[in-house]
Amino acid sequence: MERSPPMFAATPTRGHSSRCLFRSPPSTSGPASARPVRNRRRRSTSHHRPQARPLSEIRALSWVSGLDGVDNSRLALSTGRRRVVSAQDLRPRLNRTVTSTKVSFVPAHLALRPPRVAILVPDDHLWREWTMQAVATASEYWGGGGFILVPYDRESGDPSAVFAAIVRAYDPDHVVTLEVSLRQFAEWYPDAIQFSNVSDEAEREEAVRNMHGEVGDPAGVRARATVASWCSPLRSIPLSREEESRQIETLTELGRPNRSDPYPRGLAAAPIPARSLRLAASISWRTDIGLLAALQVGIAHEESWERPEPGAETLEWALAQQADPPASLIWNNLGERPTETAGLESWFVADQGLVRVWRGHARDGAAVVVGDTGADFALALAYDRLLGRGVWLTTALLDDQDFFEAHIMSTMWRLTSKLERAASHLVVTSTSLSPERISEAAERLQESRYGFQRTRPRNRSEARTTVQVRQANLDRGNSEYVMREHLGTTIVLPMEELEDGSRNALTGLESPVPSELLYSGDSGQAPYWYVDVTLERAHAPRARDLPAGAVVIEDGIFPEVNLRSSKDGFSYDPSSMGFVSSGTFLKGRLGKPRLRSLSTRAWVTSMAEPAGLGVRLSAPGRQAELVRQRLGSREALLDLVAGPTRAMLRAFIARDAPPRRRTPGTVVLGVDPYLSFAAIDDLVPGSSDATVDIIDNLAKARLLRRGLILGCQECGRPSFVDADRLGQQFECPQCASLNALISERWREGAEPTWYYDLFATFRELLKSNGDVPLLAAGHLRAKARKYLDTPELEFFELETNEAVAEIDVVASVDGEVVIVEAKSNGAFAARKRGAQTQKLLRIAEVLRADRLILATTAAHWNSTDIEHLSREAAALNPFPLKTEVLEELSGEQRSS
Repeated sequence: MERSPPMFAATPTRGHSSRCLFRSPPSTSGPASARPVRNRRRRSTSHHRPQARPLSEIRALSWVSGLDGVDNSRLALSTGRRRVVSAQDLRPRLNRTVTSTKVSFVPAHLALRPPRVAILVPDDHLWREWTMQAVATASEYWGGGGFILVPYDRESGDPSAVFAAIVRAYDPDHVVTLEVSLRQFAEWYPDAIQFSNVSDEAEREEAVRNMHGEVGDPAGVRARATVASWCSPLRSIPLSREEESRQIETLTELGRPNRSDPYPRGLAAAPIPARSLRLAASISWRTDIGLLAALQVGIAHEESWERPEPGAETLEWALAQQADPPASLIWNNLGERPTETAGLESWFVADQGLVRVWRGHARDGAAVVVGDTGADFALALAYDRLLGRGVWLTTALLDDQDFFEAHIMSTMWRLTSKLERAASHLVVTSTSLSPERISEAAERLQESRYGFQRTRPRNRSEARTTVQVRQANLDRGNSEYVMREHLGTTIVLPMEELEDGSRNALTGLESPVPSELLYSGDSGQAPYWYVDVTLERAHAPRARDLPAGAVVIEDGIFPEVNLRSSKDGFSYDPSSMGFVSSGTFLKGRLGKPRLRSLSTRAWVTSMAEPAGLGVRLSAPGRQAELVRQRLGSREALLDLVAGPTRAMLRAFIARDAPPRRRTPGTVVLGVDPYLSFAAIDDLVPGSSDATVDIIDNLAKARLLRRGLILGCQECGRPSFVDADRLGQQFECPQCASLNALISERWREGAEPTWYYDLFATFRELLKSNGDVPLLAAGHLRAKARKYLDTPELEFFELETNEAVAEIDVVASVDGEVVIVEAKSNGAFAARKRGAQTQKLLRIAEVLRADRLILATTAAHWNSTDIEHLSREAAALNPFPLKTEVLEELSGEQRSS
């Protein structure tokens, strides 16, 4: 008879130690056999049993609690005709009571996928050994066909700088070094490991065979840390608020999976193939064509017999992938040597339930990387994963004229023609060859072998030609592997809007569960997938190593899951971080995170805190925020200031001194001007009806006050008295004496003239040229599909409260982070160019900004300032900062 598992047996969650984190009483988790044998009757925790509710009522409440039904383990059995559940049972399932009136229902698009992993590999004289070992290791994991390689220098520990943009576009969940056994490392580098008391080579070989464990590579560790700083790897969420904001990564090393472990940890292993046929490269292949085949189909670790290196037919198939694969790529464990390859799947995708998808339209359809180094091969592999087609050609293959004409020329012509018909580009690049050599290779790839090919017209304009010499454009349309099932699933989350514009989910998000699992439910290797979540109407910047605690709400002392901000919005490992008892069904092993969609200001604050910086509104920022509150939205403020009303608004700016001449329709009391309807109408383009609409809208927003200019019979000084204070008698604002509302008080005309006063805070904002940042923001918003920004912010040191920098605008423009420095005079302060530049660049690095814009209402920005800032911004590593200039804010930009 099979024994029941012990009461507190826990299934270790993936990527963590086997510690038990108790989130709920063990008596309510797991099957009945996991509960104490004595006294199976459930006991009430109080003297009075909670009132029971019918199951129908619980289902009616599911829109609040996120229930898709009620867990049977939480149902109390009744002796009547229906099951009931108590309020005590229901309380843990409710995340939040809905009390706010600002609740909306936000669509969330989900996708289940394998993890994305970047593997660090040395680029030295043994790069082929390292590369094949890395591809073979990736082939043993579910979704390993989507992994990329990042080369590094074993001497300096510096990763290849070319891969910085690739890693950011790939957005890996994990950045890892490759685990290599000491025995393998000693075979590759015989002089790297020294033995004592070894007299001859035979004893040394025996010592090598007896070595166990993995080799440590300090250079690889440094390179891995650098690459991880380029992206947003998955990190463990803090278990207490006293811990640092950013924690250790959940995975930093990758070796072959241990399939004998009853409780697998780490990434999910690929399923072991049954007796079948697949397309796979051999682990022993080392030729150029052998490596190109491994790049595209994967590597089988175990071979029934030794397969020879592939020939030219494999190269032709790898370049075109139109005909059936050659028989040299067939791997099987059937004990025979078949020759038919029609319908065979590659090792990377067979039996894995994955499909390749493209997120948007990719302007570059394929890439050819020319070169003989490990970095060239890794670049071709990365382009293959991101673009869907990456080809690696060595100089030996290109320089052999007979081989090139026989096996490469026609195949590349067909590929180029296909891309040309699809209006896509074929990019040709290299990490090791000179620009002249790359251009020469690109010309050769466009050569034609047959006469009918030569007559085909080609568009040779630089911008529209099909074959282009450059790095691939990875800003959109990248491909990846996802699970076929649940692709495109959309759910609706109730979310509450906060005062800062952020939104909190009121319920936890339940991940879908595949109906056909890759592993059986009792294998311990589940859940094995990752979840991508994209919220609609969420325009805050994505990824950029945003601390996970900023976008997930912790209802208890322990986090639900490990989650990160990714290029798709949110990505998380659904394995529950809480206590999971032995025998729990799969759905009970899934965490249900409550997500937070950040406003731009909340995002800036979350990015600044790990750098030791705080964020608060500057004086102009507070003024702009007060005006925004009266208008109702930031968009309304930008429309007002950047629209045709700007000249009229600036007419309300306080004068530096009392004017000597009077302007018709304007009265200046002290230094503050008050405008009549006629004066406003002269400054607003269009008809008088349009002016009336503008005044009405501003009056409704309490930005304009209508009143009279009246003198006082006692103090004799004129004052503006708004309509709220007018009556048959009015009180003088300056001496508080009562005055009769008679013609003597307004001095001119049979009836008084109405004047208008602008909100004092708005006056101060305009006087300090606070409208210049708003003009720049309005310009960016007008040209963007998705736009969100903040008012002017001040960054300060959290420890000392000392101000560091003021940033006029931080904006999210179509996914890019843009910083704006706005000046009315078009120049930095005298002798502060260097200091101001360093402040801007420091904040740009903290926020991982993409662009820095200098904006001015003047005719030109100081050219020395532009040159200095552009030079310093271009020197930032690893991501140079693009700089632009907006002069006269007329919509014309000049890139520096």
